[in-house]
Amino acid sequence: MPRFTMVCDFSGVPTKSVIQASGNAQEASQSMDIQDLQKFNKYRRLGYAALPFVLAGFIVISIVNRAGCVNVPTPPGHEGYIKSKPIVGAAEYVGFQRGPTSTGWKWRLEVVNIDMRPRTYSETMRILTAERLELRFRAHARIQLRSGSVKKVVEKFGGSNWYQANVQQQLRSVMRAKVQKLKAFEVKSKMAQIAKDVLEAMQKRYANSPMEVLSVDIGDIQYPSVVVKSVVRKFVTNEDNERRDIELRIARRKIVIGIAEARGVSDAQKIIRTSLNPMFVQYEALKAVEQLAGSKNTTFLLMPLGKQGTPPVIMNLSK
Repeated sequence: MPRFTMVCDFSGVPTKSVIQASGNAQEASQSMDIQDLQKFNKYRRLGYAALPFVLAGFIVISIVNRAGCVNVPTPPGHEGYIKSKPIVGAAEYVGFQRGPTSTGWKWRLEVVNIDMRPRTYSETMRILTAERLELRFRAHARIQLRSGSVKKVVEKFGGSNWYQANVQQQLRSVMRAKVQKLKAFEVKSKMAQIAKDVLEAMQKRYANSPMEVLSVDIGDIQYPSVVVKSVVRKFVTNEDNERRDIELRIARRKIVIGIAEARGVSDAQKIIRTSLNPMFVQYEALKAVEQLAGSKNTTFLLMPLGKQGTPPVIMNLSK
């Protein structure tokens, strides 16, 4: 409802022109208020209409941020090779990290984790010895990567396949060169020396590389079946020969003992034949008679025959 302001002159009577001016001012003020309200309502409608687009944009930005930003970890005992992961273009080296750690929330990064801890790598070897016999055994090499060398390992030595790409065939080649010069049974007796020689050769070869060879061992030697059968036959033959040698020595000793016994009997008979003459026998007989003469139960019958006579016949004639 329009408002009117009374404007009075000095006489106190309102004039018509003053009343009309006041009405126009009120109408202009009302018109300005309506325009402001219309503008506010317009902006509010625009805000309501744009709200879904704002929310959609926020969601899209969150998804993109979530998909592009990563926090890549590196486990204990590993070193991580950090590189960029651009949407367009080639990846570039950013740095490396030692585990356990992570990159933090970064934009499009990728980490290649390499195990730096010592590890034993075993190889089954089949080598022809100097006798052209195939010898089988197991070779064990304990190797680790040097600290801080992950960049070289990834860029120059094949990354996680560094052993297969750089060390495996070299280890087998050095081992083969040391063993094939020896005979089959020499390998077992010289295992420690072979392992030592291979270790020295590998350490010299990889002295300026990320790989560090810690030890080399050889074990589980398997000889060909022909060699095993030959050894068994030889062992059995040796046992038979030893048994026969023992039996021969026993037989020879028995012969020696028999000869000694026979020789003793022969010597005794010879002594008897040469030393016991008839006069000595008669003398011994007379001594026996003399000893028996004191016995009350002894009777002597003397019956000499021939020129030399015979010893007395001693008879015991009991009552």
